[in-house]
Amino acid sequence: MKIFKLLIVFTILFPQIGNAQRKPKVYFDYKVYYTPNQKAYIETLLQFSSGSLKYVANQNGNLESSIEVTQIFKKNDTIVVADKYIVKSPEMLDSTVEDYFDIKRFQLKPDIYDFEIIITDLNRNESISGEQAIEIKAFQDNEIDFSSIGFIQSASKTIDESSFVKNGYFILPYLTNYFPPVNNKIATYFELYNTLDLLGANEKFMLTFEIEDYLTGNKINDIFKYQKLTTAKIVPIISFLPIDELASGEYNFVVSVINKDNEVVKQERLYFQRRSNLEKPNSISIENLDLDNSFTLNIDFDSIPFFVNCLLPISQRYERESILSLLKTKDTLTMQKYFHAYWAQTNQNAPYEAWVNYKEKVFYVEKLYSTQIKHGFETDRGRIYLKYGAPDYVTNRPNEPSAYPYQIWQYYRIGKRSNIRFVFYNPDLVTNDYPLLHSEMQGELQNYRWQHDLHKRNSPNINIDDPNDGNIQHYGGNANIYFND
Repeated sequence: MKIFKLLIVFTILFPQIGNAQRKPKVYFDYKVYYTPNQKAYIETLLQFSSGSLKYVANQNGNLESSIEVTQIFKKNDTIVVADKYIVKSPEMLDSTVEDYFDIKRFQLKPDIYDFEIIITDLNRNESISGEQAIEIKAFQDNEIDFSSIGFIQSASKTIDESSFVKNGYFILPYLTNYFPPVNNKIATYFELYNTLDLLGANEKFMLTFEIEDYLTGNKINDIFKYQKLTTAKIVPIISFLPIDELASGEYNFVVSVINKDNEVVKQERLYFQRRSNLEKPNSISIENLDLDNSFTLNIDFDSIPFFVNCLLPISQRYERESILSLLKTKDTLTMQKYFHAYWAQTNQNAPYEAWVNYKEKVFYVEKLYSTQIKHGFETDRGRIYLKYGAPDYVTNRPNEPSAYPYQIWQYYRIGKRSNIRFVFYNPDLVTNDYPLLHSEMQGELQNYRWQHDLHKRNSPNINIDDPNDGNIQHYGGNANIYFND
């Protein structure tokens, strides 16, 4: 499931008790589960950032916040389910209060719904709202299937009943896919369906839990766990993996279902980002570096800052920070050493040849995508080309009625993912920039209202409360057809 955030917050903040106007900040996520009789239900999860809310004295004389939440599911402009309710924070007993949560469950038939949420801080009368399309898939009874996989902060056994309890466990959700250095584990909750029908009654099977590099698919050594389980109508799973030795990067959490014959019968992945204080094992190091004469003799010293800068599109996020910091120093000699070390690590057998091949691509995107104020690799098209390679198919529409000029790039495969598309457009009609408007690649911009923005040229009065407005009924408009075909 895609995570939609009204506003991203990564820290626990101090509450603001004054009267300064500020918008409430909230995480939003949703998960889809199924009942034993195969009925789908959606679980919406909210995390309220305490520091963005106003606290006032209640009847007990203690401070608390009061939030009004409205959740609406619509289909073809018809409201299917709606709920409006008030969430009060825990009472503030000292100078700080942690973020708090809300969970609601709605039973819905399989379909695609237009979801709208409105959140109002009643003590300040400030609101935020958001919309997105949510798909509820039909139950698959012919294969072992997963519910949504959700990251959690903790799980503990309980006999109590509440919206936070599932299958006898009190579960505190973790509503982001970002894990900072303070996190030393990654934990998940999900459910398995159809093991009883497809594997047999009282049969044993196994789940394995691993982490793989998001782009390469390579497994991370020494991070592995398994659980031995018995088939049932619904099998709830709580898993924990240590990540204290996991360096910064982009990864997939991988779950595999293995039958008694040691065959993988189902596998699911969940994307996450890790920020660590550890140095990645293959992190660039210029210590004890023997300079390659091919680099020294064939690269002009004054060109080094430019060539270091053009490494940004193909560098991991943790390395981009090092590159940007290095560029600020203007220390060309250190940049030269870093540049040599980068390619020595990239290709130990032929580092200079690897650089030459990449340089050809850099010059290629410079010729095609550069603007008066940006190098080719600094534009979104240039960056995507260098990072993922040449697209397999490009749809170029420079003169479509009602739409800004746009391009749709299709990749048949990127790493473990297939049929990935990127939409670029030219809203200023002057430069050659074509910023990224929407993509299906995790870690890149995902904008489900991309057709609204594409057609703003001749639709100045788009209704932002209608998720379909701007997407259809444009004369000669074929963006949706090209994107889906």
